[in-house]
Amino acid sequence: MYLDRLLNQGNEPVLEKWLEFTDARQRLLGEDVANSSTPGFIQKDLSLDQFQTLLAKKVKQQDTAAPGSVQFEDISMDIQHPRKGILFHDGNNRSMEQLMSDQAKNALMHSLAVELLRDQYSMMETALKEGK
Repeated sequence: MYLDRLLNQGNEPVLEKWLEFTDARQRLLGEDVANSSTPGFIQKDLSLDQFQTLLAKKVKQQDTAAPGSVQFEDISMDIQHPRKGILFHDGNNRSMEQLMSDQAKNALMHSLAVELLRDQYSMMETALKEGK
């Protein structure tokens, strides 16, 4: 019970949800790159703006709620079909430059979240060792 409450307060749930988002988005972006020459293929993506808005609402709730009482599992990650870019004669709306740029940004966000979560767990480990 103590460890569960300890893990569900602070930044850990936020960072874990961020990792889930970047992981899911990287898979979709990879699928978009792999199918960039498939006629009629429509890109799929997760909305970064929507995710950040939902996450910010949860963080605000977390600030005023009891420790560990706000859950982050209900943040939805709905697949969208962006209509940006040029629509080619084969019905595909690919932009390889945009896809590669989105992949690079997403990979950096993922790496940042991993490092921050690693630091959080390291601090928690240190605190638990000192308490013995």
